Amino acid sequence: MRRSPTAVTTYLAEHPPTADDEDWSAAACRGDGHPDRWFPDPSESFDYAAEVCGRCPIAAACGSYAIATAQTGVWGGREYRRGKMIR
Repeated sequence: MRRSPTAVTTYLAEHPPTADDEDWSAAACRGDGHPDRWFPDPSESFDYAAEVCGRCPIAAACGSYAIATAQTGVWGGREYRRGKMIR
């Protein structure tokens, strides 16, 4: 299911990452103009998101956050569905 940029922005505003030991403002995806690419349909590639995550200084923490909070979408260069890594 594709989410609109407004839905993604609203979700992230209502559910911001929380971690005392990470500076989430350093995330490579921060301010990205393509929010739909972070929530690909199963038949779509997530190469764009994986490439952005590949240069992110907090990618590992981002993936851990996805698992701990049962996130869906691309987090830390991997795709998750309800906190389970699917690819």
